[in-house]
Amino acid sequence: MIAYRTVFPPQSKILRFGISCWLMAATAHPSFSQKDGAQTAASKPDAPSAETVGRTNLYVHLDEIATGYTAVRAAEVAGIQSRAAAEARQAKVHQLVLSLMGSLPERSPLNAKVLGSTQGDGFRVEKVLFDSQPGFHVTALLYVPDHRDEKEKLPAIVMAPGHAASGKAGDYATAVAFARNGFVVLSYDPIGQGERLQYPDPVRPDASLATRPTGEHGEAGLQPTLIGDAVTRYFVWDAMRAVDYLSERPEVDAKRIGAFGCSGGGAITAAFAAIDTRVAAIGVACFTTSFDTLLATIGPQDGEQSIPHFIAEGLDFPDWVELAAPRPYAVIATYSDMFPFAGARSTVVEARRFYSLFELASAGVEKSEATANAASPTAPAVNVDTVNSVPLTAKLQFITGPGGHGALSPIMGEILGFFIRNLQSGADASHPVLPPPRQQGVNPAASLAKDALQVTPTGQVATSYPGGENVFTLNRKRAMEVVRPHAAMSEAELAAAIRSATGSATKIGALKPDAESLAAKNGAFVLASKAGLDLHGDLFVPATPGPHPAVILLVPDSIHGDTVIARANKARFDRLTTEGNVVLAITPRPSPPGQEEMKSPILGPFYLLGLRAELISRSIVGMRLDDVIRITDYIASRPDVDATKITAEASGHMGLVLLHAGVVDSRLKHVTVDHVLSSYRSLLDAPLPMGAAEDVIPGVVLRYDIPDLTKALGSRLSESDALQGTDDLSQSSTPLKTLSK
Repeated sequence: MIAYRTVFPPQSKILRFGISCWLMAATAHPSFSQKDGAQTAASKPDAPSAETVGRTNLYVHLDEIATGYTAVRAAEVAGIQSRAAAEARQAKVHQLVLSLMGSLPERSPLNAKVLGSTQGDGFRVEKVLFDSQPGFHVTALLYVPDHRDEKEKLPAIVMAPGHAASGKAGDYATAVAFARNGFVVLSYDPIGQGERLQYPDPVRPDASLATRPTGEHGEAGLQPTLIGDAVTRYFVWDAMRAVDYLSERPEVDAKRIGAFGCSGGGAITAAFAAIDTRVAAIGVACFTTSFDTLLATIGPQDGEQSIPHFIAEGLDFPDWVELAAPRPYAVIATYSDMFPFAGARSTVVEARRFYSLFELASAGVEKSEATANAASPTAPAVNVDTVNSVPLTAKLQFITGPGGHGALSPIMGEILGFFIRNLQSGADASHPVLPPPRQQGVNPAASLAKDALQVTPTGQVATSYPGGENVFTLNRKRAMEVVRPHAAMSEAELAAAIRSATGSATKIGALKPDAESLAAKNGAFVLASKAGLDLHGDLFVPATPGPHPAVILLVPDSIHGDTVIARANKARFDRLTTEGNVVLAITPRPSPPGQEEMKSPILGPFYLLGLRAELISRSIVGMRLDDVIRITDYIASRPDVDATKITAEASGHMGLVLLHAGVVDSRLKHVTVDHVLSSYRSLLDAPLPMGAAEDVIPGVVLRYDIPDLTKALGSRLSESDALQGTDDLSQSSTPLKTLSK
């Protein structure tokens, strides 16, 4: 048996020390009672290679499934021909989105405080702290224009920043531009950004143990996913409470509150403003596209943007826009954005027809062949999705401009004009727009005092208010509300629950190996698939006549590599062969593993793949479970194998897959695992799960837990060195020594 121990990633001694300190401090606190930068590189390799072919083929397979769902959805929306039918669709989507995210929290006192202010050129900036949930502090900046009649009520904007570590401070120039044009602006820190790090490094509290904002969001999303929620609910609720705060301000007209965000802030704005009908005008920049184009290029990019089951339940980017109809909505896109412009354009084409069922001014004609094939414009433009003239007073606007992701300067006048027309009394298309008081390339916040945009005393909520809540503590409380003890299940019922939760769909016995593969002998082995989902490994067949017992050895990568893992698995493979077994050491999907950009080392290299799978109601565990069924089909079909003596061994993440496979497939007569997560419940109690992403199954603890699997396997299972949720699961597949059984 291969033995393992938990180690921390070697890349950062500071990270290791910081995590240890943070965990000790966190678990000692009563609230833990025991029971980026901008968007990053594409997740899809540019072209298949020996290192990436497994991952690439798997992406293609998953994306084909997604395309099937999006095609059905598009046909359904195309069939809507009346406002009544459109409103019925809105009601359905509204309920579905809330169901997928998880029910929203109850409203509680905001406990809002103004902790200081700074005077700017034509506006003042107030430092605001409020609670979106009890003890869950939100840091924000309120920009209030000068020279206002005390009786005058002004329109307001909720502004969410993109995925920058600076959070709200990074939106200073944009907020100033809105304030100079007569808007009260509440610019706030989303979870994991600015002063709201959920996983601050105790050595450097202004830095995150999750590396960057997208890492923070991904890490924060793991535990909500386990209980059937999406971390999106926390982002949406923060924004909705921002509307509550603005509604209480004496300067603000509560009926004229808009929302604007770019990039990650655009994602938040799209989701919350679609749901919150109090938002009177919506501007979403550098986020709107379509799944058909997104999946084919950069893929899913962040936890709050990728709600599990979203595509499988018949939803796509246009639903965020259409859910808001007929409220004024500006889709804002740049021609060279990493979020494909073609997807933004196709989304607006669909949404324009949907909007036209509410108000004719937004209508656009069917694209002519010339327009459909036309190149994208190169200069700022409005409503380039349609060949006819759409007035600026129409509810749906498509504002576009040159440049890459977040390059809004060339079209900021058009963006401001949209909000002025729709939120300011008496404004029309000719209303003048004041430019921001800055020159190109100059940081407008450079002249401010160092702490002018800092709300908390220390610069972080976690260190300024150590008794407060975070996503981990809130999710653990929610788990206590929604997770109930599992009723006793038969093995068949548990197998059905596994299939449903993981998305596993391969039928036992479906694989019919050909004569050539059944005749394969010692050496490199490939279990081929018509879909290109080939599994790679090594096969050994004893020279003596069969039938022989067989052992399936699940490994994370080739046993011929030069890593500690590979060398130990090769030693185990060799030992099993000397015992007279047919042995197949094989890697489940992606096989070979390939490469993927990591949002954070603590999320591991399969996080983005997991998001892609979850969108279509699949999971990494479920796909690997299907692979084990295929592998067992093959082994059981070999004439030199005794089908009554098939066993399997694995460690860490692969061991968890085998626990599931053993319950689903009784042909595995014995399963041997080590260093496998002991329970998903223990993961819910971990302040900072490490390397857990590939083990996560959406909603799993609502259906079953790992102890249910071990109980069902009974004497068919040998298990050792189980891990807790607080252990470093990312290294649980690193064998450090080899032990005999």
